[in-house]
Amino acid sequence: MKKILVLALGITLVAAACNSASSSTSGSQTTQQQVQSGNVEIDMTANGFSPDNITVKSGTVVTFKNLDSAPHWPASDPHPTHTDLPGFDALKGLNQGETYSFTFTQLGKWGFHDHLNSFRQGKITVVQ
Repeated sequence: MKKILVLALGITLVAAACNSASSSTSGSQTTQQQVQSGNVEIDMTANGFSPDNITVKSGTVVTFKNLDSAPHWPASDPHPTHTDLPGFDALKGLNQGETYSFTFTQLGKWGFHDHLNSFRQGKITVVQ
């Protein structure tokens, strides 16, 4: 009976350790998804948007800044009409160093993309 209890305790401890390691990994993802407010910057590079998935409070200004030598054009989904969130469209490609800012006030999940490279995508979740 003692062997069974010791075995059960050992299995429980191993499971708890695995769960703790899993929580640590997902904890870093949760940190990236902390709710931001005020002014937030999203960089545009040859590799896409950074960060490409954020959560912000309503009223937050998100500024897209082009750090790449090639132009980038941030806009609301869907491509090419940009109609999911009217107004969220830079209306042109931004050259290196140029920025485009949009104030997110409408609650929801808003997909966006680079109109010039539509496979580059991201998501902004707006909360109260």
